[in-house]
Amino acid sequence: MRHARRRKRPRVVFAVAALVAAAVFVQLTGPVCASPDRRGRAYFYEARTPGNCSLPRHGMLFASVSTAEYAGSAACGGYLDVTGPTGTVRVLVVDRCPACGPGDLDLSAEAFVSIADRGDGSAAIAYREVRDPEPARRLAFRVKPGSTVHWAALQVLDHGNRLAHVRVRSGPHWRDLRRGADNYWVFPAAPGPGPYTVRVSDVNGGEATVTGVRLRPGATQRFSQRLYGTPPPIVRAITTPSDKASPEMPEIC
Repeated sequence: MRHARRRKRPRVVFAVAALVAAAVFVQLTGPVCASPDRRGRAYFYEARTPGNCSLPRHGMLFASVSTAEYAGSAACGGYLDVTGPTGTVRVLVVDRCPACGPGDLDLSAEAFVSIADRGDGSAAIAYREVRDPEPARRLAFRVKPGSTVHWAALQVLDHGNRLAHVRVRSGPHWRDLRRGADNYWVFPAAPGPGPYTVRVSDVNGGEATVTGVRLRPGATQRFSQRLYGTPPPIVRAITTPSDKASPEMPEIC
């Protein structure tokens, strides 16, 4: 019997090892969830101009990011959730901070006091990008002052997520606008008098096509389209006593 028990032990060990290996394999090869928070320090500053993002108007909760994170204006108009010693605040990215290192932020005074004591001057933080910040707002466009039928640039406002592409329809084709460091998108050729049909895409796959953008330099033009958050169509079904509700599956990642 002792010999038989000794022979069974390796099987148990091997079984446990196999389970552990399987768990590790699932953990390593399973779905990838949200990236971990970025970490650094926050400082408060007073923005007296629209900032490098050239946003005409915004609230009091905003941030300036490092040059690397600014990425030639790619960060403009996105939102960050910033957590410090005393709380968490959601901020809009409106500017570039040349003196900030990777992970560091300049916060508006109103945002800074929401996460730390202003008297400290700076605070350790963790932050992450917000996906589909609610409520989803209606898209707006602003043609850059000085634009003409020969050269023009366009700014997209209230898109929520960071933008990936802005395209303009030219006959049967779509042409990419070039992103500028000032958060305006430059037409690839003489735009003509308009109006223009513009397609906007964000980094999460959201997309909206807007028709009727006019060549009105400096004016804000708002439309009904949103990049995300459009409610699905209502489908009405006839139920019977035999119908059973299906259990709701948890969302993974």
